[in-house]
Amino acid sequence: MKTFTTFLNENITQKQLNAIESYADRLFRAVDIDVEFTRHFIDRVNDSRNKKQITQSELIRLFKQTYKKHGKQIPQMGDEAQAVIRDMQTDINMPFVLAYDNRNKELDLVAKTIMRKKGFKTSNKKLDI
Repeated sequence: MKTFTTFLNENITQKQLNAIESYADRLFRAVDIDVEFTRHFIDRVNDSRNKKQITQSELIRLFKQTYKKHGKQIPQMGDEAQAVIRDMQTDINMPFVLAYDNRNKELDLVAKTIMRKKGFKTSNKKLDI
């Protein structure tokens, strides 16, 4: 039987990431944005360099707070815009790019990577939550 600490420190599975992506899609559907995770994002979410494991609840919070605070602003950034969502409470940083999807006639918010790093520096626009 797993201890609670072991349970909390487990890697996020592909199935769990798919569920989180579906949740984010439902949130952002109101502003015609589809959320996508790159392969690098999936690899990096469970990376040991994060020091403390990034959890499902932290990812859900990240998308929920981003939509609440910046949901209407993000689509106005337009195609090929790049920015970083920075969660000041958990030190999680998620660089993304917006890409217009001709097939679905909507913007894709493509999460390029994710990391837990205090004082993350970038020249891109920062969306703090």
